[in-house]
Amino acid sequence: MKRVLIIGAGGIANRHASALSNIEDVKVAGVCDISWERAGSLAQRFGTGAYTEIDDALDRSSPDYVVLLAPREVREPVVGRCAGAGLPIFMEKPPCDRISTGKRILGMIESAGLIHSVGFMHRWNDALNATLSRIAGERLSVINISFQSDFGTSPCYDRYPAPYLVERSGGLVGDQGIHYVDISRYITKSEVGRIQGAGANQLLPRSQDVSTCDVACWTLEMENGTIVSHSHTWCAPGWGCKIELVTDRSVVRVDMFNNTASGTVAGAQFDYSGTLDEFEAEHRGFLSALDKQDMSVVRSPYADALRSFRVAAEINRLIYGFTQETA
Repeated sequence: MKRVLIIGAGGIANRHASALSNIEDVKVAGVCDISWERAGSLAQRFGTGAYTEIDDALDRSSPDYVVLLAPREVREPVVGRCAGAGLPIFMEKPPCDRISTGKRILGMIESAGLIHSVGFMHRWNDALNATLSRIAGERLSVINISFQSDFGTSPCYDRYPAPYLVERSGGLVGDQGIHYVDISRYITKSEVGRIQGAGANQLLPRSQDVSTCDVACWTLEMENGTIVSHSHTWCAPGWGCKIELVTDRSVVRVDMFNNTASGTVAGAQFDYSGTLDEFEAEHRGFLSALDKQDMSVVRSPYADALRSFRVAAEINRLIYGFTQETA
């Protein structure tokens, strides 16, 4: 049984908490957040202690590892504490707030030899990985990604401000789009060569509450020749994401949120429905890495996640003309 301390009890913490509650080998030993109300609410769910001070939480919860879900700009000192204590870390994406910070965090993790992972959960998507297994060996020419959410049609910046502010979250690209930058690298097993990007505001006018665009698109030319096109809108009635994979022999569309895939593989009909939640799968993968003390089990080590962050930062630079993320 592994004892885990959750640091950061914001919205995404509920998604990770649900995954952890399904894993019999994990006990949530404490929840820490600068907001006593948030920490207490999540801690009550697990019948565990709530804390507002990290050092107090680390001392009193005696964790075997940390799940770090605090905002990207406050993670460096937490990683420093964990590195000093030799505590493994599972952290939510993105890996940092700017490249210089990411380099320092990477140095701390590597110097301490920590088992760690960055939460790019789509790398664990059951339907996607089943599809990749079926088309292995085929020539992948095009990836078409279409993402939509209702952050523009039902704005929630009054209670959930960070995604709307480029300077805090990286905006539309940094908060959500980075997942699809990362999954493009994962699918193609290639780095990004050239990037083109554009963004606009259709529903959300720029204001003190909104500095991000609400629609965007980008094209990635991967070094292996695969072309990735991505369209991203917050001006939709709900959430969804589909990834179309086109090879010389197959065309398959993966519904990332429904964990299903459908299309033709080498001329034959292909349909697949995944059974394991991707958040749960990545947490189980991290536990396996801990048990085996083997980073090869981890699909998103920090150094790799930092490469995805660099691409997302460059997309923001192209869209807005400047971003502090590249500093």
